[in-house]
Amino acid sequence: MTTTDAPTFDELPVPLALGSSFFQPVIEQVRKFAYAVEDDSGWLVGGAPAVEAEALVHPQFLSTYMWWPSGFYLRAPGEIGHFGLFRRRYDHLIGRPYLHGKSSARFLRPFRLGRPIRADVAVIEKSRKRGRDFIVMRASFFDADGAALAVFDHGCAIRNDSVQRAAPASGAQYSTLPDPCAKAVVEPATALPARRIELSLEKSRLFSLPAENYHTHDHLAQAIGARVAIPAAMMSFAYLSRYAQDILGSDDWISRGELHATFTRMLQRDDVLSVEGFERAGVLDLAIYNARREPVAVATAALAI
Repeated sequence: MTTTDAPTFDELPVPLALGSSFFQPVIEQVRKFAYAVEDDSGWLVGGAPAVEAEALVHPQFLSTYMWWPSGFYLRAPGEIGHFGLFRRRYDHLIGRPYLHGKSSARFLRPFRLGRPIRADVAVIEKSRKRGRDFIVMRASFFDADGAALAVFDHGCAIRNDSVQRAAPASGAQYSTLPDPCAKAVVEPATALPARRIELSLEKSRLFSLPAENYHTHDHLAQAIGARVAIPAAMMSFAYLSRYAQDILGSDDWISRGELHATFTRMLQRDDVLSVEGFERAGVLDLAIYNARREPVAVATAALAI
């Protein structure tokens, strides 16, 4: 295989269009993910309709296509997740396990069940930092009429070893997304009420099955050096999104919510989480703590002007 056929990480062109994928979600799948993260709405907007085909779904559901088909019982032919689009062409650049580090969302509108949804996916950033190769994938979602639904940026470390490495370029950066950890406190803040979440193995399995992996099984987690099963980081993302929605309002959050999250520690099954935060001038500084008061995710959330 030539260099052209198999580019190194340094040769990977950015921005890099990965193509499009089409999905047609069904209500059972939407509810599966929502109930796994304690969202009793089932991610349906305005409650369950009399006719299922008229259901409107929260754009938060679209975040689950990052690692598709993980967590999906129903899999239509030809569907492929964002990371799958990258792996199909550049699997030689990926070392396992790969780590999900950041996610960002910009919600624009809910979508209607029973109609196809298109995701245009591209790698918008790459970098090398602390001995790891990182990429940021952007997924822009549209409904069948071409109306924009949401935009997600997902950052992950795709390799942690020395394969195909060269000297890092000077000034290389990981992401242009806001870093909640580095945000300076410059205004008085109002504390928000804490929310307790009991993160059970059953919830993790509901979110990630049918594929058994380190999210769903202790032994598979221990094979990669973890103590017990590690629930998916996107569960934290869903908890943060719902918390922000409850503070900022459902209608506004679905149509102009922005969430930027960094996953700072791995989750553990059977842990007890606390979602907490402060509000400063319309911006929420959020965090999820485990039972040992270690932050497992930090985030900022706000409504776009």
